[in-house]
Amino acid sequence: MGESDRTSHQAEFQERLQTGDRHREANEMEHARAEYLQALAYAETHLGEESPEVDRACLALASLHSALDEPAEELAALERRVQIRRRKGDVTEIVDALQDVAQCLSDQAKPDEARAAYVEAIALCDESAEGHRAILRSTLLYFGNFLLRGDLPAEALPRFEQGLRLCRQEQPFPAFGAARLLLHRGEALLALRREDEAVPLLEQALPLLCHRSQRPSTAVGKLSYYLANHYQRLGRFTEADRAYATATLQTATGEKPNFHNLAYILQAWGANDLKQQRTDRAVRHLRRGIKAALRAHAPHDADVLSIQQDLVNLYIPAKRYAEAETVLTEMVASCQHPDFSDGAARERFHNNLGFVQVHLEEFPKAELNLRRALAEPTKDENCFVIKNLGLMYQKMGYIAEAIREYERALPLFEKHHGADHPVAAFIREALAELRQA
Repeated sequence: MGESDRTSHQAEFQERLQTGDRHREANEMEHARAEYLQALAYAETHLGEESPEVDRACLALASLHSALDEPAEELAALERRVQIRRRKGDVTEIVDALQDVAQCLSDQAKPDEARAAYVEAIALCDESAEGHRAILRSTLLYFGNFLLRGDLPAEALPRFEQGLRLCRQEQPFPAFGAARLLLHRGEALLALRREDEAVPLLEQALPLLCHRSQRPSTAVGKLSYYLANHYQRLGRFTEADRAYATATLQTATGEKPNFHNLAYILQAWGANDLKQQRTDRAVRHLRRGIKAALRAHAPHDADVLSIQQDLVNLYIPAKRYAEAETVLTEMVASCQHPDFSDGAARERFHNNLGFVQVHLEEFPKAELNLRRALAEPTKDENCFVIKNLGLMYQKMGYIAEAIREYERALPLFEKHHGADHPVAAFIREALAELRQA
């Protein structure tokens, strides 16, 4: 084949591949499949079955099969790339293709086969060969993360350490590659409960990986969150603020925002705000956290209800009863779901809603919710609910009924929470006042 013919065939192949890409971008997957298959067949016929163009067509098809959840076809396309590259004998290209196979096997819940692919890729590399170091370093990073996902941090740790040794041998020094290895080495140390060793690594790695030149990363977001929690425990609230802001940005942006993680970050950030008496900012973060949690979970999920409860716990002491009522009404509706089985939580939601409605003087609504709370037996015999019934009657001016409920509630509080409990003291004061009326 002449050079001009090869150039012409390469141009035709490229046009077919790009047509397939355009169909995929338009979500026209079957049209994309047809174009990719035509590109593959054209490359096999005119450029050779082991040509770089066949390799590229296989990669495009593998990506399409992955998007369409066709695991067998995806794996076959990726394994063909390995076979093509084996015949060429270039170690770095073989290792690169084996990485894709290992990731595919991991995604398909085939950990033993994935491990074997990573081990083979590492064994092909010669650490003393300068040309192998970069691909070996990346393989060690991917293999270490695979081991971390498999809850094998002790096995992952030496992989990251080997990768860092390679970094020190490379010129110029691969700063971002080293930062990623430091980050995940810190993650492995955290999993091994070696926090004192992990934190300095995270503090070194995160500023570089959060640079605007780097793509947002769920891993960076998660480990920024861990670092923020560490600062919060130490009372270093300003540093915690910065770390929570980084964690939020990394987790909320990018191609696939992780709303489950984002909800946890915003909830913790709200707690950090409260420790600085920044109530309004805590409210904003908790509200954002609820929205994020609802993107990842159903309204009756425990993660959603936990953040809503934090918001209620902020509103009630601040006497922001109308805002608390809105949130609690949503929580009460959520706990009616047939899959919700936590009776104690259901009692608490109805009781809290009844309590705020008492203060809003919405007495029929309050009584309905308090009676519903009583239908859920609890270990402390519903003593908070009974106390709130007493409070409701007191505010309504029904003295005899208020005394009756308070007298029921007081011995229950003393029995389950102690005579010195603040609510027990409140009941005694209320009874004294009502008996003198």
